[in-house]
Amino acid sequence: MLTMKKYDIEHIGIAVEKPIEMANWYRDTLGFNIKFSAEDEEKGVAFLTDGSDRVMLELGKVPDVQPLTKVMSHHLQLHIALKSDDPDKDAEFLVSKGAKFIEKCPVKRPGENLIVLSDPWGNTIQLVKRSVKQ
Repeated sequence: MLTMKKYDIEHIGIAVEKPIEMANWYRDTLGFNIKFSAEDEEKGVAFLTDGSDRVMLELGKVPDVQPLTKVMSHHLQLHIALKSDDPDKDAEFLVSKGAKFIEKCPVKRPGENLIVLSDPWGNTIQLVKRSVKQ
């Protein structure tokens, strides 16, 4: 039984080197919406949504905070998972736009297709097609 208030996810933040450049790629390549962005010489931030506006992705550059890609030891420590009707075809498209293929995900249920790539800045994207039964 839940005894505390239920919280909704407002956003998930990732420390990155080039938030505005990355936000533009996510908009132009993945169809995300940029809700807000700002940048100066030292810091920057961009908030994106997939169009549902339920959860935002924050890409941020803050002085003295290392970008996540500099401190991760494995690409599956943190990833942005995107629903895909055809992960193989979508992976080919993303690679043509600068993403890098990493692997077909080794952990999955029967009937699923999961492909792991990185965006041009090294952040992990996973394309997911779930089986009909969940």
